[in-house]
Amino acid sequence: MRTTTVSFVVLLLVAALLGGVPTAASAAPSTVDPAAAVAGSASPRVLTLITGDRITATGDTIRVEPRAGVQFLRFRQDGGTYVVPSDALGLLRLGRLDDRLFNVTRLVADGFDKRAELPLMVEDTKAVRGLTAGRPLPALDGFATRVPVAELARNWPSVRDGMLAGKIWLDGVRRPLLDVSVPRTGAPVAWSEGLDGTGVKVAVIDSGIDDTHPDLAGRVSLRKNFVQRYEGDNDIAGHGTHVASIVAGTGAASGGRYRGMAPAASLLDGKVCFYDPAYGGLCDDSAIIEAMYWAAENGAQVVNMSLGSPDEPGVDPIEAAVDDITARYGTLFVIAAGNLDFFSPYRVASPSTADAALSVANNTKAGAVDWSSLPGPRIADYAVKPEISAPGTEITAARSSTAGEGAYPTGEQGDPYVPLTGTSMASPHVAGAAAILTQAHPDWTAEQRKAALTGAARPMEASGFDAQGAGELDLARALHQPVTASPATVNVGFQAYPHTQRTVTRTITYTNRGGAPLTLALTAPSPLSLSASSVTVPAGGTSTVDVSMDLDLPGGSLLVNGRITATGGGVTVQTPYSVYREGPTATVNVKALDRKGNTPEQTFDLFVNAASGEVVRAQEATAALRLPYGTYFASSYIVGADGTSTVAAHTRLVVDRDRVDVVFDARKAKGLDLTVPERAAAPMDALIEVQQTQGPTPVIAGLSGDPRTLFTLDLGPKNVPGVVTQVLAAFARPDGPGGFAGSPFVYRLGWYWTGSWATGYTRHVQRRELATAHAVYHANAVGGTGLRADTAAPPGVQFRTELRLLADAPLPVGRTEYYAGNLPWEERFYESTVDAPWVTRLRGPSPQRRSGQSTVERWNRAVLDTTFASEYPEYPTVERKDDGFWLRVGNVADADGNFGTHDYTAASMSLYRNGTLVEERDGGFAVIATPQERARYTLRYSQQSDPALRLSTRRETVWEFTNAYTGTNTPVPLHTIGFAPNVDEHNTARAGCLTALPVTIAGQAGATAVTRVEVEVSFDGGVSWRRVPVVKLFGRWNAVIDHPARAGYVSLRAKAVDAAGSTVTTTLLNAYETR
Repeated sequence: MRTTTVSFVVLLLVAALLGGVPTAASAAPSTVDPAAAVAGSASPRVLTLITGDRITATGDTIRVEPRAGVQFLRFRQDGGTYVVPSDALGLLRLGRLDDRLFNVTRLVADGFDKRAELPLMVEDTKAVRGLTAGRPLPALDGFATRVPVAELARNWPSVRDGMLAGKIWLDGVRRPLLDVSVPRTGAPVAWSEGLDGTGVKVAVIDSGIDDTHPDLAGRVSLRKNFVQRYEGDNDIAGHGTHVASIVAGTGAASGGRYRGMAPAASLLDGKVCFYDPAYGGLCDDSAIIEAMYWAAENGAQVVNMSLGSPDEPGVDPIEAAVDDITARYGTLFVIAAGNLDFFSPYRVASPSTADAALSVANNTKAGAVDWSSLPGPRIADYAVKPEISAPGTEITAARSSTAGEGAYPTGEQGDPYVPLTGTSMASPHVAGAAAILTQAHPDWTAEQRKAALTGAARPMEASGFDAQGAGELDLARALHQPVTASPATVNVGFQAYPHTQRTVTRTITYTNRGGAPLTLALTAPSPLSLSASSVTVPAGGTSTVDVSMDLDLPGGSLLVNGRITATGGGVTVQTPYSVYREGPTATVNVKALDRKGNTPEQTFDLFVNAASGEVVRAQEATAALRLPYGTYFASSYIVGADGTSTVAAHTRLVVDRDRVDVVFDARKAKGLDLTVPERAAAPMDALIEVQQTQGPTPVIAGLSGDPRTLFTLDLGPKNVPGVVTQVLAAFARPDGPGGFAGSPFVYRLGWYWTGSWATGYTRHVQRRELATAHAVYHANAVGGTGLRADTAAPPGVQFRTELRLLADAPLPVGRTEYYAGNLPWEERFYESTVDAPWVTRLRGPSPQRRSGQSTVERWNRAVLDTTFASEYPEYPTVERKDDGFWLRVGNVADADGNFGTHDYTAASMSLYRNGTLVEERDGGFAVIATPQERARYTLRYSQQSDPALRLSTRRETVWEFTNAYTGTNTPVPLHTIGFAPNVDEHNTARAGCLTALPVTIAGQAGATAVTRVEVEVSFDGGVSWRRVPVVKLFGRWNAVIDHPARAGYVSLRAKAVDAAGSTVTTTLLNAYETR
C-alpha cells in the first residue's frame, strides 16, 4: 500500500511539473540571485503640503499626486529635496511662504507626515486671509495656527489669493541636542568664594524638569507647559531634567559628585518639547518663542536652550526673538551649537546663530571638540559661531523618572543618573557659569557677560577655531581677571567685491575693573594688523585698539578668522574675529520670459555653484545677481498664464567675466509630446527632470504633471559630465474624474540619456516597441487595495522618482501592462486597507523589458515566507563578523520572488550558543556578540502579522548551524524555505482535492546542497500537524497535500537539512486558504 501511494504521488508530481495538472509556478533556483535582490521594502511616508498636495517619500524616492492644472517643480537645495506646486511659486519667490513648507526631506525627517494638523506661524496678522488666529506671537506681529491636514486643499485658494503681505512660516520643530566636567570649568573655585547662583533665575526651555529627582528638589520656582496639547508636565523625553541638573543640580543623589554648575540658582521650567518614540524630542517653534518671552517677563537673567535645527540665510522667528528679548530685557541666551546628524548640514545650528545668542560647542573631557559638534562659521555672512566651548561628552547628570521608553540610550528606569553626549550638555555648563557671573555682577548686561565668558575662554590646541570659537569655558578666569573686551566678537562680516575701500577697520574696547593700570600685549594673526602692539588700560577705565584688514590681497575669496589676544599682568583676553573677503564676482543679469514673450508673473531661478554647491536664487523675473567666478548649473521655472510650466536650464554656465547675461526665454522651449497606441489612453502622470550627479551636492531641476503642459529648454552644451536626463510617463484609461483604478491596461514609458538637458521631447510609441505583461495582483488583506508605483533608476542618480501605475484598485485585480523605453526601473507593489496603509510592501525582480516580449506576472501570491532577498544585498541577512553576528532578518517573499516586508504587531529573535541563550531581542535587527570559537548555534525569529492580513498570520523560522569566525566578515551559509501552492487571485486553493505543493529552497552564499526536506500540514491553525510525502523530481522539491472538503486555512511547517548539517525550520499559520 505504501509503495502504491508513493508511486501515485510520483506520477502526480511528474504530471504537475510537465504541465498535465494546473500548479503554481516553477520553483525558484536554489540560491538567491544577487542581481534580483535589490532594495525595495522601506515604508512610504505620505506628506501633505500647505497647498493640500500629497507627496509620497520612500527614502530618497518621491512621488507626487497629480493635481489638475498644476505642475510641480522639483529641485535640491542644502541637502533637501523641494517640491513646489506651480500655484505657490509666486508667493515663495516673493518671500511670502517659508521655504521649509516645501522641503520634503526635512518635513518627513521631522515627522510632519504623521501629524493630523499642519502648524503654521503667520507674520502680519492683517495681511493673511483664510487662516484662523491662534496663539499670539508678538515678535512677528502675528499668530500661530494649526490647519487640519484634511482641510489644507480647501483652504489653499483663499490663502493663496488673499495674501497681500506678511509671511507664513512653518511652525517647525527644533530638536533637543543631546563627574569631571563641572570641575573642569572652574566652578569649584567660584563655590569656594560663595558664588553658587544664589538669587539668579535661569530658565531651561526644554522638555520639562523632573523636580522629584533629589538633585532638583526645590530648585524649580516657576513652570509652564507650552505643549499641553501633546503631553502633560512630566519630562517624558528626559532631556530637560538632564540639562537642568547640569545647570543647577545639587548632586544630592550622588553625595555631591554630580553637582551642577550653579546649585543654588532658581530654575524656571519652560516646557516646549514633547516626546515621540519615533523621533525623540520635538519642540514647536511657536511654543519656544512664547516660552522665551514668558521666561524674560518672569525675571530670567539667563536662558538655556539646548535645542536647534539647521540654519538658513536670514533671520528666522526664533532668532529674531532672541535678539529682541536680549535688547528689551537684558536676558542672556545660551544656546547649543548643534550636533551632526543625517539631516543636518555641517554648519552651526539655529537659533544659536542669533547675533545676541552665546553659541556653545561640545568638547570632550580630554580638551578637544567632539566630532559631533557642529562648527562655524555662520552661513551667509561668515560670523563667528560657535563662540565658546564646554564639556558635553559623556556627561553624567540626572535621569528623569518619568522618561518614556527609549528616551535614554543606556541605563534602567530608576537609575538616578545617565550619561549623555551633545552640545545640549555643553550649553548648560555655560548657562550655569553665566548664572554665577550674574550673581557676581548683577548690573552687567547680557553683552558684558557674554564678553567676559568668551574673553576668558582657553583655546584648545587639538581643535580648530571654527569648531570652538574663543575656546573652552574657564569660569574661574572670567570671575578673577579684571579686564574684559567689547564687543565679545568682532564680526567684520561679508566684504563684497569689488572692494571700494582698501581696508576695513573695527575697534575693540578694553575695560579694566581693577585698582591698578594694566599693560596688555596685543597679537593678531596675519593678515590682520593692529593700531598698536600694546595698550595700557587705566584702573577703572578703558582703552581702545583698531583692528584692520587689507582687502587688496592677492587671490580669490578668503575667510580670515581666529583670535585677537591681549595678555599681561596675569590677564589673557581672547576676542574672536571673522572677515570674509569676497573674490572676483560677476554681475549676472537674469531675465525670464513666458511663452508669449512677456514678463511672467511666477518665476523661480536657481544658480548652483558646481564647486561649492552654494545656491543663489533670483527673486524677480529680471534680476542682477552677484556670483563668484566659476561654473554653475542654472535653471529657471517659468509658469505661464496659459496653464503651462517651463524649465529652462543651462547645465554648465561659465561665469568668468564681470558681466554675464542669461535669458530664459520660454518661447524657445518645446513641449513633452508623448502618445501611445491605445486611443482610449490618457496621461496619468509624467515627469521630465535633469540631475547633475557630480559635485559636492546633487542638483535637480524638473517638472511633473500632465505632459501636455510641460515644456523645456536646453541652454547648455552637450556631453556635460554627470548630467542625466530622464522622461517618465504613465497612460491608462480614465474611469472618472482623475481616476484610473479600473483601467484594464496601463503604459509605463521611460527614457534617459546623459550629457545634456532637453528642448522638449517627442515620442510616439508604436506597438512593436512594447513589452507586454499580463499582471495579476493577488489579495491578502480583507478589503485591501493595491498600489503599483515603480521607481525610475537611471545609473548614477541618487534622488529618484516613483511613477504611479496602479492606484487604490480593489484587490484582486488583473490587467495588461505595456512597457517602453531604455530606463531601468525598480518595480514595487503595496497592499493597503483603510486601517493599515501599505501593510504589505513588495519589490519585484525588475526584469529588463524587451520589445515584443510577453510575460505573465503575479504579485502578492501566497505563500509569504522568510527570505534572504533584501533591501541591501551587500549586507547579508545573517552575517558573521569578528564581534559576533549581525542579524537582519524579517523580510518576506511571495511565491513569485517579489520580496519586501509587511506590518506586524510583534516580532522577536533569539540566539543560542551550544544550547544556552546568548541574547533575545525585539524586532528583526540585532548585533549579538559571541566568542569567535566554533560552536553550535540556534537562531530563532518569530513574527505576528498585522491583523489586517488574513494569510501568513504568524511565521517562525529557526536555523541551526555550526559556525566560527574565519578572519573575514562572511555570510553564514544558511537556507530559507518557500512555498508556491496552486491558488487563484484570492490566494485560495480548491478544497477537497489532492494537490502538488512546490517547495522552494534559497541559500546565502556558501550554502551547501539541501539533502532532505520534510513538510507537515495543519488544518486547525497549528493545533495538530501531520506529515505529508515529499519527492524531489528534476531538481525540485514537491510535497503532496490532500485538502479537506471543508473550506478553511492551510498551515505549513517544513524542515530542510543541508550537507553541512545545518537545518532550517519554517512554520506558517494560515499560509493560504481553501474553498
